[in-house]
Amino acid sequence: MSETMPKTKMIDGVEHLLCESNMTYYPTTTVDKTTGLSYTLDPETFIYLPALSVEEDTRDVGRWGRLRHKYLRENKRRILTKLIDTHKLTDHLIEVNEAAEKQMEQLEAEMMEAEGVTEELKATDQMKWVQMMNSIRARAEEIVLNNLIYA
Repeated sequence: MSETMPKTKMIDGVEHLLCESNMTYYPTTTVDKTTGLSYTLDPETFIYLPALSVEEDTRDVGRWGRLRHKYLRENKRRILTKLIDTHKLTDHLIEVNEAAEKQMEQLEAEMMEAEGVTEELKATDQMKWVQMMNSIRARAEEIVLNNLIYA
């Protein structure tokens, strides 16, 4: 053959790529009619790879959601994989974050009332108020971590 064949050409409106090992043109994309999945031809190996796309969810999952995600990634890979596969991970993390925020507020309010931490104390003895609030927050965070994040 004196003339070289073009690397790509259009056949019936579909771009085809030349496989030089057998001098055959293959469509660069195809759709499996039974599953409806699209496949793209890898030009190096001439193997069709699934054309999967993941829509990036950019919603903020918050502090507690990030902690939950880290826990799932490090300790509960099966649950994480299932949430990812069903596209429910971000929703789950947002729900956990909202529940944790609500529980934190409730626990802090209950502990402040039980221990007599008031605005009056804040005005009269600021250092004691800060010390007590730090203690309350630390205990409330520990409860939230155990009840929601590591559950």
